[in-house]
Amino acid sequence: MRLRGTLSLLLLVTILSGGEKDTEILNLPPSLDALRINSHVRVDGYLEEDVWQQAEHASDFTQRDPLEGEAATERTEFAILYDDEYLYVGVKAFDSDPSGIRSILSRRDEDIPSDWVLVSFDSYNDHRTAFEFWLNPLGVKRDLRRYDDENHDMNWDAIWEGKAAIEEDGWSAEFRIPFRELRFSNGENHAWGLQVYRYISRKNEDDFWAFWPKDETGWVRHYGRLNNLKDIPRQRRIYFAPYTTGSYATAKDYKTPVHPERYDLASNLGADLKVGITNNLTLDLTLNPDFGQVEADPAELNISGFETFFPERRPFFVEGGNIYQYPLGIGDNPMANNTLFYSRRIGRYPHHESDTDSGYVDSPIATTILGAGKLSGKTSSGWSIGVLEAVTAKETALIEYENASTEKETAEPLTNYIVSRVQKDYRQGKTTIGGILTATNRTLEDDHLNWLHRDAYSAGFDIDHLFKDDTYQFSTTIGFSNVYGSREAITETQTSPNHRFQREGAPHLGVDSTATSLSGFAGNMLINKVRGEHWRGALGSWFYSPGFNANDVGFNRNVDNTVQFIWIQYREDDPGKIIRRYQVNFNAYTSFTFAGWDEMSNLGGNVNAGLTFMNYWSLNAGYNVNFRGLNTVGLLGGPAMTEDPSQNVFCFISSDFRKALSANASASTYWSPESGVRFRNVSAQLTWRPTDYFSLTASTSWEHMHDTWTTWDDFGPLTDEQTGDEHYLMATLDRSTINATIRFDLSLTPNLTIQYYGNPYVTAGTYSDDKLVLEGQYTEKRFDDRFHTFTEAESNFDGQEYHYDLDANGDVNFILWNRDFNYKQFSSNLVLRWEYQTGSAIYLVWAQNMSESLEIGDFNVGSDLRDLFGLNTENIFLIKASYLLNI
Repeated sequence: MRLRGTLSLLLLVTILSGGEKDTEILNLPPSLDALRINSHVRVDGYLEEDVWQQAEHASDFTQRDPLEGEAATERTEFAILYDDEYLYVGVKAFDSDPSGIRSILSRRDEDIPSDWVLVSFDSYNDHRTAFEFWLNPLGVKRDLRRYDDENHDMNWDAIWEGKAAIEEDGWSAEFRIPFRELRFSNGENHAWGLQVYRYISRKNEDDFWAFWPKDETGWVRHYGRLNNLKDIPRQRRIYFAPYTTGSYATAKDYKTPVHPERYDLASNLGADLKVGITNNLTLDLTLNPDFGQVEADPAELNISGFETFFPERRPFFVEGGNIYQYPLGIGDNPMANNTLFYSRRIGRYPHHESDTDSGYVDSPIATTILGAGKLSGKTSSGWSIGVLEAVTAKETALIEYENASTEKETAEPLTNYIVSRVQKDYRQGKTTIGGILTATNRTLEDDHLNWLHRDAYSAGFDIDHLFKDDTYQFSTTIGFSNVYGSREAITETQTSPNHRFQREGAPHLGVDSTATSLSGFAGNMLINKVRGEHWRGALGSWFYSPGFNANDVGFNRNVDNTVQFIWIQYREDDPGKIIRRYQVNFNAYTSFTFAGWDEMSNLGGNVNAGLTFMNYWSLNAGYNVNFRGLNTVGLLGGPAMTEDPSQNVFCFISSDFRKALSANASASTYWSPESGVRFRNVSAQLTWRPTDYFSLTASTSWEHMHDTWTTWDDFGPLTDEQTGDEHYLMATLDRSTINATIRFDLSLTPNLTIQYYGNPYVTAGTYSDDKLVLEGQYTEKRFDDRFHTFTEAESNFDGQEYHYDLDANGDVNFILWNRDFNYKQFSSNLVLRWEYQTGSAIYLVWAQNMSESLEIGDFNVGSDLRDLFGLNTENIFLIKASYLLNI
């Protein structure tokens, strides 16, 4: 029913806006003619060659910040040249106070408060996609790829040259950009979209050549025009980058009868290949990839029963990865990460962990990617294409028993992944229609892996449509999933915490133990007012059917829910005497399971506001309230329980990030008066930049939770030792966590940098007040009416287990183990990166890891950190070298 409703709404919106004609743009965008030259230009940052004087120059720049619509306070002019291979861009940034030019040295692609100039090309000429190149006064480079008009991908890295020079009257930047790094259709004459932008750090001033006001949506669609690009030959694009790695890892724990040494030596050979099939389609291949230089994930101890989403960091998957994005959620809530493609499934931690009580196990910690390839690009007719395939190896664990016999056990089967994505632009990119197909196929040869899906497929379509003079936007994303496997595998999926088909009292759910497949659907729908000087708003919904499962190559948390929301915003962007800009947001939402109104899980609202002062300090705060509802996941497969009303307050403050010393801090608190649940969180971050080539950032957060009705790992109904009946037990958990990070960046040159990242993490929790969930009273209004908390007379702890006697007659009804925990972890990376020539680099990496898990709930920051840094340390030293061949 919900899917049919979404399609009906889509049809209605299409009818309402289908006859609409594109609004004519009364103010034509600025334009510039490029000048063809017959010889290469020497790129040194000085615009002294005669050809620069012969070219047409543009110089009319307009502020978007701080004074929207006013002329730029400093003059900027630029010109563009080209030959058969390169585009040359020369920018002169005049400055009335050259001593105030902010020049910071950093690694490529770092977001630093320096002066910048950038040039951005819409070479597809689709008003949605652009390739962007930045330079600062010291020649530090950034590049990114804009897509879907307003989004950008900072992980896109092109091979290009750029130099800058500081002069008496300002500074200048010179770009040499190969045509082969851009994407464009074949043809004799080209006219592309063009944007040139300058940022003046000391004034926090944004100056644009092609200006558009803040109350208009979009980005790339507002570009000016670059004309007179003629007779560009087809570009030969073949890059081959072989690499080699060597590593040495050592730790005391390495030495076992299975592994007699205290060290590991490893080496690896691999290669990346990039081939331009046409000027606008690219094939990327990687063989035996190695990502040892990638920063580690932040530490955590997850006891929720639901998987944590971690962002992708591996270069092959993040570069150009936007085409494969297929979000099924909306906003910044935990469901926003749900997607049909989650690239971290490829090369994941193995599914099966071998264990033995009479020997030692040497297990793999990741799945080897044998090879991967992707074809991506955009045709001249507006089709965006992305096809990715990867194969991961069969992984085995080695078990050596005390009698010296050995056994190999499969930890992960041979697996093939395929993702195909297409999108078509209409109305100059103001309407897009797309689709996606994914497949995961495993070779299951071992009985102990029969609980895995043998095959998993998903498909979907998405629509994005601007209408009514680009004031309103309709968008929807729909996904379908089908998984296949043994009866054991499908039953395992149905009864997992994400699905909970066994949930008592749910009229629309039920476990089918004979099923060998499972299917479902999910999606979202949004109608959004995206344009307006003061008022914005949205009305939307997202939904996940009980059988939806994308977790073989995608990501989704708990399903069987649908959420509806409304958002209204009032904003003011014109500076006043004290406040530069502010916005106030109002939200209301409700959610249900697929049983409908009988299972309303949430009803609530939120008001929050944010403002920026004239000195560029900012402040944000908000208040949220949730009314009484049903919690369908608290018992992880048990009956739904009443969720008591709750409230939370949060605030955030930050200083001007351009200063040598900047900071931010946040605090939040959540409480439910009826249940006694409380959460508190405080965090702070400090960034110090004593010089223009070194920065240090330190952050820390502290969190405490007092949860009066929580579960724990491997939770399920417990059997009464006397009656044989099954009952659910819960407890109070007091948990404290401290999490810190420290990082520094030292830049010796734009191509030689040293970075350090360290992350100590300590969390500890104590369970108390074990309580029996009273059968048939799960939805009682009063919190205490839902539970029987065991009294002292009914409880006995023998040092390892808790014994509970309901009637205190000496006969034990329930036995619980000690669930208290104290977990400590530290991980760090020290990386020296030298790009010794364009596209070729050497990495030297030193990584450290240490961790400990104890069955005690004591939390003491000082002693815990001392214990942490006294633990056995795993040290890993790695060298990686790559060399780019431009064939």
